[in-house]
Amino acid sequence: MFVVRVAGNCLDTSTTASLQYAVHHLSVKVLMVMGHEGCGAIKAAGLPIAQIEQEPQELANALKMLKRGLDEQRLKNVHDARAYDREAVITNVRRQVEGLCRDAAIMNKVQNEELIVVGCFYEISSGIVDFLPIYSPTGISSELHEKVFDDKFTVLISGEK
Repeated sequence: MFVVRVAGNCLDTSTTASLQYAVHHLSVKVLMVMGHEGCGAIKAAGLPIAQIEQEPQELANALKMLKRGLDEQRLKNVHDARAYDREAVITNVRRQVEGLCRDAAIMNKVQNEELIVVGCFYEISSGIVDFLPIYSPTGISSELHEKVFDDKFTVLISGEK
């Protein structure tokens, strides 16, 4: 397992380079972008720009980049705080997965079935991890989603496979 932990799952030069290294030199088979319940970075990215600009320069830049990926128009229609938190994190996870899928070398590995890129949401309060639909070169693929989870992952529920 090769882990890159960074606030907000923010793809920048160093995180992207680390993931490229893992894929191309360590033969990592799965890139998983895992957002989590109560993510402080995503909450901070949802603040007004004037408030974000009060932060140190590097942090402000990261939060502004995350903010650009949030669909604030859609999110403003979510009125339940817990649902809003979840949707904001999932939106960010999708944006980061989309960013990884713009990398030609990574997508070459995906197309050759050497790599899977998947997003998920970790609900800390319950321990449940929800996997988002898998993106393939031709779009969202429920068939690919089933194949990946049947062939690549063993999920134990109450001691059964």
